[in-house]
Amino acid sequence: MTTAMEYERRASEPLIEQSLIVHNPNFGEDALSKLNELRAQALLTDAVLCVKDEEFPCHRNVLAVSSPYFMSMFTIDLKESKTSRIAVNEVAAVTLRRVIDYAYTGRLEITTENAQEMLAAGSMFQYPAIVDACCEFLAKQLHSSNCLGIESFAQMHSCERFSCDKLAQEAQQYTLENFSYVVEHEEFLELSLERLVGYLASDLIDVRNEEVVYRAALKWIKHDLPVRQHYMYQVLEHIRLVTVDRTYLEEVIQKEPLFQDVEKCLVLIEEAKKYHETKEDGQQGARRRSMQKYTIQPRPSTVAKEVIVLVGGLSTLFNYTVQSVEMYEPHKDKWFPLPDIPENVSGYSVCALENNVYVSGGIVNTQAIASVWRFDSLQRTWDRAADMLTPRARHASTAWQGRLYLLGGVVQPGEEIENIECYDPGSDAWTVVGHCPMPRLQSHAVPYGDMVVEIGGTQGGVKVKTMECYRCIDNCFVSGEQYVLQDPIQFSKIVVLSGIFYIIWEDSKKLISLNPEIRTFRRLADMKHSHVHSGATVLGGKIYVAGGLVDGKPSRMVECYDPALDTWTTMKSMRQARAFHGCVTIQMC
Repeated sequence: MTTAMEYERRASEPLIEQSLIVHNPNFGEDALSKLNELRAQALLTDAVLCVKDEEFPCHRNVLAVSSPYFMSMFTIDLKESKTSRIAVNEVAAVTLRRVIDYAYTGRLEITTENAQEMLAAGSMFQYPAIVDACCEFLAKQLHSSNCLGIESFAQMHSCERFSCDKLAQEAQQYTLENFSYVVEHEEFLELSLERLVGYLASDLIDVRNEEVVYRAALKWIKHDLPVRQHYMYQVLEHIRLVTVDRTYLEEVIQKEPLFQDVEKCLVLIEEAKKYHETKEDGQQGARRRSMQKYTIQPRPSTVAKEVIVLVGGLSTLFNYTVQSVEMYEPHKDKWFPLPDIPENVSGYSVCALENNVYVSGGIVNTQAIASVWRFDSLQRTWDRAADMLTPRARHASTAWQGRLYLLGGVVQPGEEIENIECYDPGSDAWTVVGHCPMPRLQSHAVPYGDMVVEIGGTQGGVKVKTMECYRCIDNCFVSGEQYVLQDPIQFSKIVVLSGIFYIIWEDSKKLISLNPEIRTFRRLADMKHSHVHSGATVLGGKIYVAGGLVDGKPSRMVECYDPALDTWTTMKSMRQARAFHGCVTIQMC
């Protein structure tokens, strides 16, 4: 019988474990590494894969556990399961070597040179990880020169086991969004009629005008004229001729020699001409009704939409002036490059007038200049407008009643400019239309009703607390009433939205609204960051603040304020960090 003392003795002794599990987390990897070493020496291998004269000794069990393809090859009652030498003629030797290396190591380097071959091999030998990795890699390589080929390749290698549909869709989307550039490359000229028509018929191809589509289609026809001349009607019927500029239709398309002997093509062109005539005549009768089947909607990309345009600025603090220009398209949530401003200039003012962008004055080689550059939003080109009457820099500009007005600025340090200049785009001429009683430097101006309002900047080196209002009396701009702010403001931006002033203190994140009718101020939600020397504009009923000095450095950051919700949201970053830049909203297609 066990005594109480014996129980106490046993309880005090340490427990002796009856089992111990040995687990080496690297065992499988180490074993596979040893098998790979054996393969390199052709030891204990039981199969040889052959591509022409090259042989690859390997272990059936390693290949079988790595791929359903090889499992079937070695276990089902096939010829390959009964012989040690197996011919593989579907892939190149170097590709098979990479597949076998992957089976033993789980590693594969995908490059631009081998991505398509490895995707095809991964699909054939049933390695889904290889297929997925190749699709992901190719999606990152999409370019206007290869997107059509990648789309076709992805469709070719999609099957029930492996899907490259995502890659095919991404390639197709890239083609649609970059159609104007894609048509310049060889792949476009090699398209089949079916694929060409598929793109020509799409609402989603991104082109600035229908003329781009027409030129691309004609180029495709002429690339293989003996064969493709028979397809001219099938191609032309998908060109939206009724949306082509009438002059281009009559002077270019109608006179194209290839169409002169194709009656169906001439009918399409003639019907489009009649549509233009009917539209311009404003006729609503039977003739209009007879044209209804030709009343095709323009492609969405050819309809002008509001975009934000950023011009120049500084990209590295105080020593790197940039000439780059970019625009933000909200429906795509993307920034796109536009042609650079031709002159390397700083300290200028930027304003939108009649849907064009004007860059006035600035500093070149330490001297204020009188130059004015104009960006034509239709042609997407820069040209010169008439020089200002007086060189000036660090001034404000705004558009009011179809004309451009300049306020303040300097000719040289200490020499402020009192004259208010006005530019008439119709006559391409400047006139003096008034004087600033106290000129400001680096202020901001906006139109409001029958006046122009100026805010911020400095007067004699001192921050300003007032908003100056200028009215036009007898063709002369006269300073009148003022709005007095609660605090002085130097680094300011102001926009007008639904009759309300929104004033941004760039260096303190602060935003206030001012109702000019009842002269009431309201403190609104702060920005997430201060944006000194930023750009501010209104787009789609919201306020955008782009770039500027954030934490002392030029930034790519964009914030958007929603007045309905009183909230700020961080938006898609600009392509390039910048401060001291121009920022306007215009319509472009």
